[in-house]
Amino acid sequence: MEEDFFEAAIRHWYDGKLLEEEQEYDNAVCMQGFAAECALKKILLSRLQREEVVRYGHNLEVLFQDLQMLLTNDRDMISILDPAAGFRLSKINLPAILFENHPDRRYYSDGKYSSEDASVCRECAEVLLAEMCRLYIDGYIIIL
Repeated sequence: MEEDFFEAAIRHWYDGKLLEEEQEYDNAVCMQGFAAECALKKILLSRLQREEVVRYGHNLEVLFQDLQMLLTNDRDMISILDPAAGFRLSKINLPAILFENHPDRRYYSDGKYSSEDASVCRECAEVLLAEMCRLYIDGYIIIL
């Protein structure tokens, strides 16, 4: 069964939030990285085929850079998405902690990440999820 990135993004964000509340910061940071990754992939699916999006693997930094490039240079992408979405997404600055060592960090021992790290990652992932949800509500992306 093919999982939908929309549902996965929300589930990972929620799991990360719960882990953060339980002071499991290492796992929370990892889950927020997955939430951001899935949200970006869902947004890209409005323009690219699933096979192209899946090829990014877990390379969150390249995924975000390519999305920003498409929003800046691809007139078809701009016409498909809400024009304001391109502006909002171009203003997002992913903190390095969100994508560094993603997803390998899931195997790290406890104590690498702090409460502040988890909070920064949650807030950034939340911005991406909000944009994904906004595009869904406005009919620019669909849920399978």
